[in-house]
Amino acid sequence: MSIKLIKKYAPNENAERLWQLQQDAQTVETFLNKQESDLAAHKDAKIAHNSSQISYEGTDVGTAIKAVNKLVENLVLEASKGNSNAEVVAARTTYAGVTYDSLKSLLDFYLSKVDNGQNFKLTTDKGLAKQAITTGDLNDITEPGVYWIDWNSGSWDVLNLPVQQAGFLEVIKAAFADGTMQRYTPYRGNVTTQYIQSTYFRNWGVGNKAWTQWSTTADKTQTDAAIAAITSQKLNVSTTKISDATTSGNDYPVGVTIQEITPGTATGFPYPYGIVHTVKYNNARMTQHFYSTGGDMSSQGSWSRYWHTNTGWTQWYGLFGNSSWCNVSVTNEQKLTQGYTQKVKFDRVISDSHSQFNTSNNRFTAKVRGMYMVGVGLYVDRIKKYNNVELNLYRNGVRYKVVHQNRQDPYNPASNEFNMGHYASGVTVPLEVGDYLEMHIFVGAGQDLTISNNSGWYNYFDIYRIGDIPMNV
Repeated sequence: MSIKLIKKYAPNENAERLWQLQQDAQTVETFLNKQESDLAAHKDAKIAHNSSQISYEGTDVGTAIKAVNKLVENLVLEASKGNSNAEVVAARTTYAGVTYDSLKSLLDFYLSKVDNGQNFKLTTDKGLAKQAITTGDLNDITEPGVYWIDWNSGSWDVLNLPVQQAGFLEVIKAAFADGTMQRYTPYRGNVTTQYIQSTYFRNWGVGNKAWTQWSTTADKTQTDAAIAAITSQKLNVSTTKISDATTSGNDYPVGVTIQEITPGTATGFPYPYGIVHTVKYNNARMTQHFYSTGGDMSSQGSWSRYWHTNTGWTQWYGLFGNSSWCNVSVTNEQKLTQGYTQKVKFDRVISDSHSQFNTSNNRFTAKVRGMYMVGVGLYVDRIKKYNNVELNLYRNGVRYKVVHQNRQDPYNPASNEFNMGHYASGVTVPLEVGDYLEMHIFVGAGQDLTISNNSGWYNYFDIYRIGDIPMNV
């Protein structure tokens, strides 16, 4: 590589001259760095020069090596001419039938194989297990190799075997001396019936200086048998829709069956849209679940029933969802008739999940089968003396319901005011679909009573479904 400097600088010491000097200095520095880098690469390169570029006693190394090889070949009875002694030719021939030009070439070939081979013996020369073991402890076998483990005159005298079956023990080392793995494969004399064919393995725990527990792989025969045992009687997803819930349980297949009911027209199910999940062990052990589908309030639920061979299907029992509730109050006062039992006129609906309360006849009609909790509160005006005791239930800091009210005025008998709140709750009632509830009140003779028009805090009729009806109710 040649370099070229400016050499002819500007006559005056100015910016141009300074720039020229800097350019020459940079050129020299770059050239010197390149030379140093090339020299370092040349020193480390294995092919910096080929043999013909290196001189040797009046010639070059390549020519000298060729002369030596030619001399060696001539020493083997002119091997290159193909008319050498048969024994010498055989010595230059490999097992694969390849004949080398010289014995040295053949030895060089085998030397490369030996240098790259495994020097530590894992088996015998014939490829058999390097040792047969009938006594002792597997914990002590840490030398790499393949071993044969067997019983000893009718007894098992080898300790820490994963199973008492003859088999092969492989010991493998990691890249560090203590890292050891043992793998044990039992010998399977009969490929179908005698033994489970699993492989066991464990490691030497370098940290705690102990063997880990034996672990095992899955047996293929057992796995194949388990897969083969899975049939259509285990899980059935049927595209046939169910239209009648009274279909005999005997007609369902064994296993788990998932079906859809005929939308909107199926009979005997808790809801006109849904999925049926049937679990059947046999004709005497069978249950069925129904999961409703849809977007309205009444579709939120799940039901279950049972099949009995003698009596058929039980009724559907609700499991969750499909809650039903109603909260009503009054808007007008109701004058109560003395000596008479009369219906309370709740004419204001606050909330009603399924539109079950009819204000024209003051009646709650159940649309969902279940056990209901009923609570009622009435604020009744009456004439007497004044007193005021009020108990309130608060929820989230806001008054929710008045629990009890008793008002009278002992200091002013002329006020004619004697008002009392009547409250009761916690009554449970089982209702089938179509059953209805009403609230009645009895007023004895000689009393002048009126149900006030106070808000839902004081006057309320609460009905809430708390679950399905127990089987024996």
